[in-house]
Amino acid sequence: MKPIFQLPVMIALGLSAGYSCADQLQQSVEKGLSQETIPQPNQTPSTNTLTQGLSAAQWLEKMDTAQRELSYRGTFIYMRGAQFETVEVAHQFVDGQQRRRLTSISGPEREIIHSDDEVICRHLPDSVFDLDHDLPVGPFSSVFSKILSSNHAMYQITMRGTGRIARRPAVKIRITPQHEDRYGYQIWLDQETGLLLRSDLVNRGRVLELFQFADIEVGQELDASIFVATMNGEAQSHSLVQRTPRLALSGKPKNWKVSWVPNGFKAVNPHNGSGMVFSDGIANLSVFVEQSINTSLGDMHTSVGGTVVLTRQIKGSSQQITVVGEVPVSTAQKIAESIEPVIY
Repeated sequence: MKPIFQLPVMIALGLSAGYSCADQLQQSVEKGLSQETIPQPNQTPSTNTLTQGLSAAQWLEKMDTAQRELSYRGTFIYMRGAQFETVEVAHQFVDGQQRRRLTSISGPEREIIHSDDEVICRHLPDSVFDLDHDLPVGPFSSVFSKILSSNHAMYQITMRGTGRIARRPAVKIRITPQHEDRYGYQIWLDQETGLLLRSDLVNRGRVLELFQFADIEVGQELDASIFVATMNGEAQSHSLVQRTPRLALSGKPKNWKVSWVPNGFKAVNPHNGSGMVFSDGIANLSVFVEQSINTSLGDMHTSVGGTVVLTRQIKGSSQQITVVGEVPVSTAQKIAESIEPVIY
């Protein structure tokens, strides 16, 4: 299972103490959601006409095809906690191959170019980025709909009417988890093509992360020069890691084991060989047990958008458990509490 290069791209995990800007945007988002056209019990056939009579599952399949095979160019915004990014994107599908380029137009200068199976990031040497950053999955995975289909007992997928994103009519789909151990999504798909125009990561009705096109042009021919790197000179270049879940079939024996993870999560091979990594194909989480640098810290947690970082001191030991993942805090706590030593 190898997802294509994903959008959106968040480079740093910056932990911020203040969330006033995010709260203001949250209120704006919720107000906007209240203005969506929601189907009513006695609605006329017009909404069904707008949604082309397709089911939610069929729309998700259409989204997968559009993500992979459409050529488009536009600008999107991304909110994650108190962080905001504005990014230009161009995508082309030629002779069975995808090309994509993302260019930051706010914050530190950065460009990311995806050609075939290679993803290269370029940025200035003094930029504050985590050079081991990954590319998130979620709705941007090419297998999103297939994963939902195979885990249908864990999510409820419903059509939620129509809206308008980047001047384009869109259909709205709500993906609600059956249990509170994972997040849900609200997505808006282009009515004409099925392309993903907006995605909200949601926990108990609160939007944690938001991706949305501000403008987009679909179907036009794109010149090859658009996909050529422009940052040269002092710019640093390195390969990005795509978080492709691979089942962990074997490996070195571990001194600790995770006794509980949410249904659907399976152990996968970590790209850097450290920690224990689990994925349900949509969300990922990592568990580390290591020597504590400061034993006085005790138990603590923080989060940025939908990513939580939780630490827990092992009683009577100088070791510390750290859980990092795209799951609610309560889920991360339950995972940490389930860790126990392996007795050989």
